[in-house]
Amino acid sequence: MPNRVTPDIDKIALLRSSWLANFPDDVIAEAAAAGSLRTLKDGTLLHARGAACDGFYTIASGSVRFSRTTADGYATTIAVLEAPNWFGELSIFDGLPRTHDGRASGPTVVLFHAKSDFKRLLAKHPMIYERFARMLSLRLRATFDLVEEAAIAPLAQRLARRLLELAQFEPSAMNAATTTRGREVPLTQEELGHLLGKSRQSIAKLLRTWEQAG
Repeated sequence: MPNRVTPDIDKIALLRSSWLANFPDDVIAEAAAAGSLRTLKDGTLLHARGAACDGFYTIASGSVRFSRTTADGYATTIAVLEAPNWFGELSIFDGLPRTHDGRASGPTVVLFHAKSDFKRLLAKHPMIYERFARMLSLRLRATFDLVEEAAIAPLAQRLARRLLELAQFEPSAMNAATTTRGREVPLTQEELGHLLGKSRQSIAKLLRTWEQAG
């Protein structure tokens, strides 16, 4: 279970760099006071697919891996989010259960807003609704692009794009963070295969071809 702690993290600075960017200082301070910081060990389950919504999370440090278990019992990674990304708003807005398992990937700290506290913030500051409406619309547009690409694009194109997104050279539908130096992709070849609906052998063959081509 997550532990309530008071690590050396500035909640106001975190919110200012994430979902409350460019909001008035008093709104950010109110949101910071309503949230609690929690430390998570590697593999800690924040929420399970099908579970009722408990609240909203902002990643302060570390990362969270989202996965879904297939019919044969294999956990397929859907996305990996890092600070200062956030998650959990979907179940708050539609009232439905969680869509994926969310687990800490390495030591992680999150800022947690209970559902009741988050809803109070939304009711008091409707402009937050407008922020989330825009962000969810952008994610939906990106999802449409992914669906179209999955239907018509060759595997090489799909794998290349997903690797660039996971390495944070390009933004993704789930994670807008990018870096010019990139990072190590946090998935195995088998996980990439599940993510793209292809076998591990197909992924390995394509990666070997790219490696040989330099």
